[in-house]
Amino acid sequence: MHEAGLAASVADAMRKHGLDREGPPVRLIVHGGHTEDDAFDGALRLHLGMCLPELDPERVTIVHAPRPATCAGCGRMFTAASTDDPCPACGGPGFVHPSVESIELEWS
Repeated sequence: MHEAGLAASVADAMRKHGLDREGPPVRLIVHGGHTEDDAFDGALRLHLGMCLPELDPERVTIVHAPRPATCAGCGRMFTAASTDDPCPACGGPGFVHPSVESIELEWS
């Protein structure tokens, strides 16, 4: 499970920046992906909780950056904010291009 490795890296970065126990809300911006967002988010949260049991999960928001997609109806390429986004040209279903995930931490 690659989510375990990503969670370990996120936990290390949060500790390094002093965000593991208390502090501002943290946004995890996910770039890429090859699974449904909800499945990825659940696995990432599970592993992050195991790596950082002291972390309040309410402080963490997971956001997925738009990804390239191709319409199954007309073949047009477009940018999809989620795996459910239809083609803006014809409304057909879009297939998000799978890619390796990377995570960016953001806090204020």
